[in-house]
Amino acid sequence: MICDRRSSIFNVERLCWKGRTRSFRRSQIVDRRCFRGFSLVELIIALTITAMLLTATMVAIDASFQAYAAAAESASTQTTTRLVTHRLLSLVRTSTAHGPLLPEAEYTDGEGVTWPEVTLSGDTISSYYLELIDSKGDLIRIEHRAASEELWVTRTPFNGTAEPAQPLMGGVKSATFFAKRRYDADGILVLERASIDLTVEADDDNSLELETASNSEIRVVASTMPRRLN
Repeated sequence: MICDRRSSIFNVERLCWKGRTRSFRRSQIVDRRCFRGFSLVELIIALTITAMLLTATMVAIDASFQAYAAAAESASTQTTTRLVTHRLLSLVRTSTAHGPLLPEAEYTDGEGVTWPEVTLSGDTISSYYLELIDSKGDLIRIEHRAASEELWVTRTPFNGTAEPAQPLMGGVKSATFFAKRRYDADGILVLERASIDLTVEADDDNSLELETASNSEIRVVASTMPRRLN
């Protein structure tokens, strides 16, 4: 009886020890799985997702900078164009004589520059230049030079020599001056209404170093009448 009890107790202790050993091994396996790192495939997937998110963010930021640059250029060009246009309209209103009032054929000057013709349609003259005499008696000529895409102004004082021509505004893609004429009581052609049609390219000469947007064109059309009509 004593031997049977001892053997049963020994068997129970051995079974308990085996159970502890198995549980210990399982805990080691669980711990090893918990401390296992990322696999190479998981790292590649994570890096790919991160790269896609960064690319989308950079595209959005670049688009916003382009939009800002285009808006800044457009606003600056509109302001400059309007100032020049208002100045020209003021000169037309306060001047005493205007031109051209007759059509002119295309010609080439001594410097080899070819100037377009001045056309007549009905009672309206279409020209690349505008001439007028201001209140001081000075002759002022504003002309569009297509080769350099600029507006130039030349002033000739009364009883004096012409001053050197100066650029008035750059980036002018096209400029047309319209002069609606009429005959006064003495049968002389005079200006009834003047119109200006300018197409200006947005100026890219500013402090925006990150701009990549393409330059847009701005068109300004204005009209006025001279105050002094005979």
